[in-house]
Amino acid sequence: MNRIQDFDFCVLGAGSAGYAAARTARDMGKSVAVVDSTGPLAGLCILRGCMPSKTLLRSAEFAHYMRTGAELGIRPSGVTYDVPAIVARKRRIIADFAQDRVRGIETFPLFLGAPEFASERELAVNGDVIQARKFLIATGSIINRPPLPGLADVGYLTSDDILDLEELPRSVIVLGGGPVACELAQYLARLGARTTMIQRSATLLSAEDADVGESLAESLQKDGISIHTKASVRRVERCAEGKRVVAAVSGAEIPFDAAEIFLALGRSPNVDGFELDAANVKYSVAGVEVDDHLQTSSPHVYAAGDVTGRWELVHVAVHQGELAAHNAFERSPESMDWDLQSARAVFTDPQVGIAGLTERQCEKRGIEFEKAVFPFADLGKAITADLTDGFVKMLATPGGRILGIAIVGAEASNLIHEAIALVYFKASVQDVLQMPHLHPTLAEIISYPAEELCERLKHHKHVLVTP
Repeated sequence: MNRIQDFDFCVLGAGSAGYAAARTARDMGKSVAVVDSTGPLAGLCILRGCMPSKTLLRSAEFAHYMRTGAELGIRPSGVTYDVPAIVARKRRIIADFAQDRVRGIETFPLFLGAPEFASERELAVNGDVIQARKFLIATGSIINRPPLPGLADVGYLTSDDILDLEELPRSVIVLGGGPVACELAQYLARLGARTTMIQRSATLLSAEDADVGESLAESLQKDGISIHTKASVRRVERCAEGKRVVAAVSGAEIPFDAAEIFLALGRSPNVDGFELDAANVKYSVAGVEVDDHLQTSSPHVYAAGDVTGRWELVHVAVHQGELAAHNAFERSPESMDWDLQSARAVFTDPQVGIAGLTERQCEKRGIEFEKAVFPFADLGKAITADLTDGFVKMLATPGGRILGIAIVGAEASNLIHEAIALVYFKASVQDVLQMPHLHPTLAEIISYPAEELCERLKHHKHVLVTP
């Protein structure tokens, strides 16, 4: 057995969080080792997450434009869907992204194999023992596969499978209503698959305020997607069409039949098999426990990314990786700003963007707030562009400081960045009105709820925040 010593920092996992941490530590002058055991290098976002899914969604968006063009006076003819070509384009793009990332990873001492902690400062991998002053656990997440009766026997597709399907099923049942479920359900539906969604919660995107999920559901139904909420899966079995999901809806068992099942019930932190107990690291099925400095129960071990079970978002993973590396070696650690960093988007059509606090979070924390909502259907640019689905919602304190903004609508993933800036700078509703918003644009929609709040709060006993 070889013994490798003198590494300052050892990173478990070469995905977005691990790679960001490794680069940060190296820039600080530290010696860094990277260990990875998850298969192809480059990480979830590049290989099986953000980038490939958005590539496919773009093709489905064009298919939608072709199908609905007559509403705008455009009547395309002879349009067909070439799914193998769509997937081939995705593979070309992802190969380039992955190649670039792998080149960066391979600039570090790289150890491939199944790592296991031997102690808080020792990690065994493929016959080697890596000793380091500090470790980072960035092992990511794995697809959640709940033991639903009959599911394993009947079989199913995961998001990994959907991304590589060159022949789409004629019909599909989607189990789940989170971001991945919604995005890929719309992809399937827009390319001709009869699509049914079954969601246990009362709304899609159940982690968000109810109005967000309800608005998105209305839009997805326009694509022909059948959505069933408050539905609890009882069992899965075979049927004449292929596969059947029996779910309890309103107290009755209802069968749903389709050629295929898409299991989209989220992901779980990848915590098993690393002997985390030997490193005195506390963890559970919910993830590795960390404080606001990303430090685990061991002073020598940090964690970042999906494995922490907090906001499975690539920008959060990158920020956590950088912050963890900084805190591992600096005497003045910096804290994670969860409310700011958890800004997020769902790339359905219409898109969803969230920045800052939600109504649910404010209510849970006992934060007093006012809200205003403005629909895209009343926005000039949205009307002319036939992009009228959705709304913008702004939350503010009685003093006028903006707490959070939610957008369901066209280009929400881009529009939300003004909202992030407003939250970051602790801006007021008055600030929004003093900033120019070009007309006619989608971006000007954010000024309308600000205007309503400004007018309403003038009549409160509280004094509006001034710039």
